[in-house]
Amino acid sequence: MSHGHEHHHHDHEHEHGHQHDHEHGHHHDHDGHHHHGHEETVRVDHANVLLEAHTHEQTATVSMTFEPDPDATLVFGDLVSLMQKIAEAIESAGGIVGHIKAYGKQEGDFVHASVTAAGLEPTYEGNLDMDLGNEATVQLAAIALLIDQDRLLDICKNAL
Repeated sequence: MSHGHEHHHHDHEHEHGHQHDHEHGHHHDHDGHHHHGHEETVRVDHANVLLEAHTHEQTATVSMTFEPDPDATLVFGDLVSLMQKIAEAIESAGGIVGHIKAYGKQEGDFVHASVTAAGLEPTYEGNLDMDLGNEATVQLAAIALLIDQDRLLDICKNAL
């Protein structure tokens, strides 16, 4: 009789543990990080671009992750002209450029560029001639003030 009681108790613990895990997982999916976020994927020549927009206090940020097709490469210089187009569009829309940066990394080699205002020459670091292929990590982030994250997302998409 006593044994049966222990067995029942064990089952209850197990179910409780499972339930707890489920709740935790559920909560994690609706984490605050994505709460105000907006994600979209745009197809460009030979690559997919994942755009994610969010706002922190008064600052809108759009992160762009480039995923080149398996047989294609991205030229970092194209990202730099994209940064400059985005900077100009932000200012045309009445926003202020906080910082736009692009980053490429492949097999330990990296390249990085940033622009802090439209019309300014970008600053660089690393290997500018690097071809960024399918295995590379290629990201661009645009941070702007006085502009809505959805407007910034549109600007970034239109610049592609």
